[in-house]
Amino acid sequence: MRKPKPRRPDQKEKQRAYRARQKAERIPSRDDVARVVLRWAITGALQPGQEKQLAGLRKMVIERLVEQEFSEEGARRRFDDIVERYENAWDFRGKPHLRRVIHGIHDDMPT
Repeated sequence: MRKPKPRRPDQKEKQRAYRARQKAERIPSRDDVARVVLRWAITGALQPGQEKQLAGLRKMVIERLVEQEFSEEGARRRFDDIVERYENAWDFRGKPHLRRVIHGIHDDMPT
């Protein structure tokens, strides 16, 4: 495993400011968008008569994960676990820090 390059001192502060700005402006991260898209795709494919859509989505996602050097078996298990959770009405957790921003509660204040 390669060692990560050390950050420049100013890079750490720029990243901290960037994240604070994203949070203050309530801009979703790539992961936030990906979670919404995944939920939409899976729940749509779980509708009656959409079995081929779900099978195709599963195949495509697993193939892309394997291309990124994840194990095929692990990708299958993870995808199937997520589908099962959505079948059981699971939803990903909200972002409590966004509610704090909306209501003007600073991070150093207790909830």
